[in-house]
Amino acid sequence: MKAILSTVMLALAMICTCTQAQENTTDYWMDRANVLIHKDLEEEAVFAYDEVLKLDPKNETALLRKASTLYTLGKEDEGQRAYERALLLMEEDLKNISQNAKAWQNKAIALSGLGRKDEAKEANEEALAIFNHSLDRDPENISLWKGKADVLAFLGRWEEALQAYSRVTEIDPEDYGAWGRKGEFLGMIGRYNESLLALDKAIETIPADNDEDIQAWSLAKVAVLHSSNQIGEALSLLDNLSDLYPQNKKAWSLMGYDMAKLGRYNESLEAYEEVLELDPKDAQAWSTKARQLVEMKRYDEAQEAFDKAIELMPGDDLKELEQIVQIWLDKGDAQNETGNGDDAGKAFQKALEISDEALLNNSKQTSFILLKGNALFNLGRYDEAREAYDQAIKTASPNSFHVPSAWIGEGKALLALGRNEEALEAFRQALEINPTLVEAWKGKGDSQKALGRARDASLSFHVAEKLR
Repeated sequence: MKAILSTVMLALAMICTCTQAQENTTDYWMDRANVLIHKDLEEEAVFAYDEVLKLDPKNETALLRKASTLYTLGKEDEGQRAYERALLLMEEDLKNISQNAKAWQNKAIALSGLGRKDEAKEANEEALAIFNHSLDRDPENISLWKGKADVLAFLGRWEEALQAYSRVTEIDPEDYGAWGRKGEFLGMIGRYNESLLALDKAIETIPADNDEDIQAWSLAKVAVLHSSNQIGEALSLLDNLSDLYPQNKKAWSLMGYDMAKLGRYNESLEAYEEVLELDPKDAQAWSTKARQLVEMKRYDEAQEAFDKAIELMPGDDLKELEQIVQIWLDKGDAQNETGNGDDAGKAFQKALEISDEALLNNSKQTSFILLKGNALFNLGRYDEAREAYDQAIKTASPNSFHVPSAWIGEGKALLALGRNEEALEAFRQALEINPTLVEAWKGKGDSQKALGRARDASLSFHVAEKLR
């Protein structure tokens, strides 16, 4: 999972440019989309990319960024279509100018998004050869060094990528974007202390009046602090960020998340209230608040918050429908905790009905197949749930983050059916894709315990607890 997410993040950052421009130009809308991405407003960013494409239908960068964002939103079919369209444009470019490093680089991004890894690697190697040749003639060209660094990162050659970005900062020590990218690269390979130092340098170098980039790179630092499990430090940075920029919803949301992780539930709720003060119609914030209230066993308030979230989501697009289904599932879980099995069953049934309706329009929408499996599981229909999870695994694209979730669901259903050895294998499959999944480690432990392997189970539970 980390590798998949890192690839998406890399693709988004790699083709990102920040420029000031007049409204209703391609530069303006690309800049606007970049700001929205940093604020986790992906739906709005897709709209901005569409505005770019209205003005310039052959804008490959906009297509690639749109595709990556659609993938992040779980709209895999739309994302793949955007990648395919971009790929056609780049192949046309390369017919005309075969030595275009950027075109090869973008082609690699599209191929990677389509799951064609071997071809993506070949395209990146072509790009790298052209960048190297160009740098032989122009060794001080920052743009070429950045391109080379990003290609090396895609190829997994992290040390060389870092050396390339170090060359950028040698040529121009004030290039805060290069310091930031270097910090992100270091974070991706687990060198957290060096990553934080580079990100600090980026933040220090940003002009004081550039509020957007200060916030964006500060949040990038928060992400590294989260990855290194430095929650207290992340919270301190978020506290400072929300003081300086009280309109930053993402900072307040992350603060709420971190407070909850530290068991500071009342303060967590206060942070989510700040989010809702900024945007009372933020359905996602209402649903997050509801889940927080469940953790605090304030079930009546939680049900009200769940209902408010559902009310605010019209379900006009698939992403909203997915969120609505998940809210019904969470609502059912909360009702189960209070012993209200009848209402819980109704909530799970509602989740199932919405999922089935969505699948009538597109039977290969992996996210809804997975949600359907979860609804069936919660209704105690374990064999049907397994069928849904199997279908999700077969239907999902190679890079889909739904695959490990489907294996976890498969494992839970098999465990409920008493098929413990098969359940253990399903959880192993999930962990092979992403070894940091807490639920998979817990499921593995439950399977081992059911098989009488107490020592192995104890180790799995220990890993799950450490990863929380």
